[in-house]
Amino acid sequence: MPGSNVTLPCLEGEPGNHMPVCWKFEKWPVSSSSSPPAGWDTSRTSLFLPSVHRNHSGSYSCSQDSRVLGALRLIVEEPPKAPDFTCFRRSLVKDILCEWRTFFPVSPHTKARLWVQRFIGGNHTEQQCRYYSRSGKFLCRVQGLNNEEDGLLLVSVCVANLAGTARSHRSFHADVLLKPDPPANVQVRPLEKEPHKLHVTWRNPNSWGSKYYHLQFQLRYWVKNSKTFSEVHVNHGVTSYTIVDALQNLPHIIQVRGREEFDHGNWSEWSRENVGIPWSDCQNCKPETTHHPSEVPFDPDLFSTFRPTISETSSHSEKPLVVEEEEAVGVPLHVFLIMAVSITLGLALAVGVLTRGAWHSRYHKKWGILPFGEMKPNPVPPSYALTPMSPEPPMSASPLLSPPTSPLSESSIDSPRTPDQGPYDVSNVDYFLLPK
Repeated sequence: MPGSNVTLPCLEGEPGNHMPVCWKFEKWPVSSSSSPPAGWDTSRTSLFLPSVHRNHSGSYSCSQDSRVLGALRLIVEEPPKAPDFTCFRRSLVKDILCEWRTFFPVSPHTKARLWVQRFIGGNHTEQQCRYYSRSGKFLCRVQGLNNEEDGLLLVSVCVANLAGTARSHRSFHADVLLKPDPPANVQVRPLEKEPHKLHVTWRNPNSWGSKYYHLQFQLRYWVKNSKTFSEVHVNHGVTSYTIVDALQNLPHIIQVRGREEFDHGNWSEWSRENVGIPWSDCQNCKPETTHHPSEVPFDPDLFSTFRPTISETSSHSEKPLVVEEEEAVGVPLHVFLIMAVSITLGLALAVGVLTRGAWHSRYHKKWGILPFGEMKPNPVPPSYALTPMSPEPPMSASPLLSPPTSPLSESSIDSPRTPDQGPYDVSNVDYFLLPK
């Protein structure tokens, strides 16, 4: 056991004549060997080894006068620890495997065995375990189970070496032990002319080894350096999926795992990370330029009623609005509307004034009506004289009524009119001139 003191005697008995004894370790004299510590005592017939360790294990021999008196093999190792084993099954057509890892070197004398017993009836079975030095694991195989057996199993593992033994016990349901290997050959490729899609393919792991039993799958993906991911469930028998919400021109990480189609057992571990970038057209990868209207000087010669056209971009691309270069930047539309309305009202007012003046002129000339506020002179109304009829009035005599004079004539306005002599005076006949 490491740390203890060991004394090795010569097995051939005591040497004669009290001659000194020469001890060798792995065919090298102990006094000159670099492996044994300097504290080893070789002055006596027996070899005293204080506080031995694992590197002290090996073959020792004592000799005198080139004659070998005895040979011993020393093995220094610790008693084994109770194995912390786990059991799993990669497929319903495969055996159950139990394994555990050791963190210290294992001597060739270390042995491990496994016992399995069904909870209800049946004798226990014993299996030899194997040690793999490269991985530092012991592996045991449970044989003789049916493909779909889900009964309770009692499993015991015993490890023994020259220093002692250790044992562990576990109980499992065979159904729970099923855990497939991760899906194999996971590949990610972009789809042509689809900037938001990635096509993922994979296949069943080689260890599944069955076409009768199928696997269902889960796929998860996320943008590189992102803390959130999306997860998709894929029905059994399907070994491909198309991601339709990938972000353009960004790398995505994709992983796939599998489980038995009817939810027996556990999910496999996730496959290794695969990177995919959606398709992109390099001709459309030119940087876009944004023109701000405030940065364009105003030119009166370019005054136009065209509105600047703004191209709208998708909210997902998060690109700024772009003003098309071919459109001239002009005054806003409401300025033109105000100017047009003002000019129209001014023209309408001018036309109304001119039309009203012309109508008044024609009306005044026709009916003799003066504009509002002017006083019309009171002309002397024409008078008519009635004379007694002569017995024989001549045909050429003057008419009974004189012809009426226009009220706007110069004689009626500028000069007074003297009424004719007559017994009757008829005046104020202007009402005869009013239109009916």
